[in-house]
Amino acid sequence: MAADDARYTTKDLAALTGLSERTVRYYVEEGLIPPPLARGRGPNFDDSHLIRLRLIQAMQQAGNDLESIGEYLRELEGEMAGSGASFESVLAVWSGRGERARMAEQWRERGDVPQPLLRYRVAEGVELLVDSSAAPAMARMQAILLALRKAFEGED
Repeated sequence: MAADDARYTTKDLAALTGLSERTVRYYVEEGLIPPPLARGRGPNFDDSHLIRLRLIQAMQQAGNDLESIGEYLRELEGEMAGSGASFESVLAVWSGRGERARMAEQWRERGDVPQPLLRYRVAEGVELLVDSSAAPAMARMQAILLALRKAFEGED
């Protein structure tokens, strides 16, 4: 790492992303972002951590739950290993999707077009589609998804 590369504390990352420090630490614990580069209270995160947090946020805004995001990130890591691709390019794609979704939403509102469906992966080969205008709060939706996933765990 070059000497001029940005370094961040947990507090810095939280401020830059609008997340709480607790959420940043939780994402590290859950493996959604890599652990800090060093131990202690100093600036132990770098731009790759910041980009990954922004990617997680973009994916959440698109309606993905943390479990699905974690699976996607692990798949990406495997695919990107040795390819030269970066999470920065993936973030650009997801951010573009968010911008397109906001524009589409504005057009739907102007034309009184029904809201889009939210798609959630429940189990292998099983997805749940929810009309976004009738979707429950995110915490409730996560509880519903957990219950559905548990129901499918025993299936063979």
